[in-house]
Amino acid sequence: MIQIYLLSVLYLLLGAGFLLSDSYGVRFSLLLSLRYYFRNSKRFRRILILGGIFLVVMLCLYPVDPGPTFLGDLFPMINILGLTLWYIFKAFRSDEPTVGDDNNSVLEATGQYFEKNKRVLGYCTILIAVLHFLVPVSVLL
Repeated sequence: MIQIYLLSVLYLLLGAGFLLSDSYGVRFSLLLSLRYYFRNSKRFRRILILGGIFLVVMLCLYPVDPGPTFLGDLFPMINILGLTLWYIFKAFRSDEPTVGDDNNSVLEATGQYFEKNKRVLGYCTILIAVLHFLVPVSVLL
């Protein structure tokens, strides 16, 4: 399943671009364009969310060959799951705060954590994507 491997690396790099768009959007206008497209296109948000769920399931069931048969790509899978939850948080978050809404507590906690640490998580996502691409044999390290 080498296609899933390449899609996961691209998904991680795209997620890192979204996370770093506030810091580097002035220097790289493509990051601001992607963020603008994400905010204005429901179809793009749905594709990102469904693609993330698909990649998490596929990385869980079909890791890269040298790894174990179950949960071989653990770190990329966890990172893609976090990015997917952040996309859901950004897609369904309304501008006005709701008082007493505890239905989305995991979603809210993940979204707020990503919002506070965008830059650090963006660099960690790039590091995971680069290591996952350059050294696929060390999937559990």
